[in-house]
Amino acid sequence: MKSLRMRTALVLSVMLLICVSVVGLVTYNMAKNLYTDRVESKEFPLAVNEVGYKIESYIDKIIDASYQITQNSFLIDWVKNGEDEHGRKVLFDYFQTLAKNLKLDTIMFGSDRTLNYYVEDKILKVINPENDKWYYALKDGSSLSLIDINKAEDGSGKIMMYINYKVQKDDKFYGIAATGVNLSEIVNFVQSQKIGRGGKFLLVDEKGDIKIGKDVSGNLKDLVGDANLKKLINENGSYISLDKDGRNLLIGSKYIKSMGWYLIGELDKDELLEDLNSLAYASVGVLVVVLILGLLLSLYLSSYLLKIILKLKTGLLSFFDLLNHKTNKAQPI
Repeated sequence: MKSLRMRTALVLSVMLLICVSVVGLVTYNMAKNLYTDRVESKEFPLAVNEVGYKIESYIDKIIDASYQITQNSFLIDWVKNGEDEHGRKVLFDYFQTLAKNLKLDTIMFGSDRTLNYYVEDKILKVINPENDKWYYALKDGSSLSLIDINKAEDGSGKIMMYINYKVQKDDKFYGIAATGVNLSEIVNFVQSQKIGRGGKFLLVDEKGDIKIGKDVSGNLKDLVGDANLKKLINENGSYISLDKDGRNLLIGSKYIKSMGWYLIGELDKDELLEDLNSLAYASVGVLVVVLILGLLLSLYLSSYLLKIILKLKTGLLSFFDLLNHKTNKAQPI
């Protein structure tokens, strides 16, 4: 009887284990596929685009500052009237106010009439073709503006962006207005942004050279290869998956038009499953507890059922013994 009870408990436990395991595996795989598909198709592109839009918004604010100068009627009238000293003081006050409000590092105006190069509080220099080729290139070119991004010449490592705009009215050229800003805010912003636990962002130029990121000494090609680099350096943006050094990576790009650079987002796809795997491990723990409780319950039920069967057997045997005894005592007629 005891052996029967153990076999019954074992059968019930195995059946329970099989049922729970099948349901658990199916549920885990469904959740895994749904989650990874959602992240790859929606959440990851959304994160890359959101960071890209914030960068564009910041750059557009600086570009707008340069454009505002070109639309300043006082500036054009002042140049027309000979750039007198009183107007120069007004110009300096305007420059200083604009630089303070927009947190600009420098603000400038190059007059085509006098070739004076005005900054916030003085005439910095006189423009000449030999040292200021950029001025004449923009003046003679068809483009209305020129954006230049380079490291500061003082060796500080700061990344500076200069936005140069033509100042013209009724097809007459009066000079070039320019603003310069330290991109430390963008550098800090890009380096602080993460996707998941270990995902990161960086900015690269059209060649794939890393301009802003935790490591600015390399090229994106070293990570993704030539073929994938061509896919990512695309003005429409792109998303790729690849295995690199045992890591399953998801990489996306967004073109920052105002800078001519590309925002790159990188995410380790295995990290996506960490929370799901933790949930799976917790489920396994719960399953073990359920199996133990199920085994104990099955042992109890089997013992209880066996007791009932034994009582029923004893009762039936007693009944048949009594019936047999009465039959044997009966007298023939």
